[in-house]
Amino acid sequence: MRGGKKDSYMGDVGIIRKIDDIPELKDELIAAFDSKSHSHKAISCYSLLLAQHILDLTGIRPCDAINECFDINRKWQEGKARFQEARNVAFKIHTLAREEKDPIKVKVLRVMGQVAATPHVKRHALIASDYAITLINLMFPKNLEEVRKERKIQIELMKSV
Repeated sequence: MRGGKKDSYMGDVGIIRKIDDIPELKDELIAAFDSKSHSHKAISCYSLLLAQHILDLTGIRPCDAINECFDINRKWQEGKARFQEARNVAFKIHTLAREEKDPIKVKVLRVMGQVAATPHVKRHALIASDYAITLINLMFPKNLEEVRKERKIQIELMKSV
């Protein structure tokens, strides 16, 4: 607690500065996360469900790096990869995001980078969720109904794991 306020779930990770969101639904997602956070594997499963949802939503075909994101996450869940390997995949994806020119693909890669980092630190799943909202903001500017739909999907995905 700092100054009587709960510390950010993002910890020391840089906060996404520009995001049009619905605070009550974000809080509901965080509550669902908190109810599952005893299981790092469940949170990792959520991140993969979110990643697939984002690919389906955008119609973006996975490149090798995105496939590697899914693979390393699954291998970590099976105990066949270490979290350091997941971090390395995340770094690779974030490098691709910095090099990408298409703003939609940049946001998708940012989501995937956070998904890849979830085996390292489970709160990266929440950061991936926020990046998904910035993607919605880009795809549907000033459309809080689309934000509402996305947060509801995220909440249901989190509850399903």
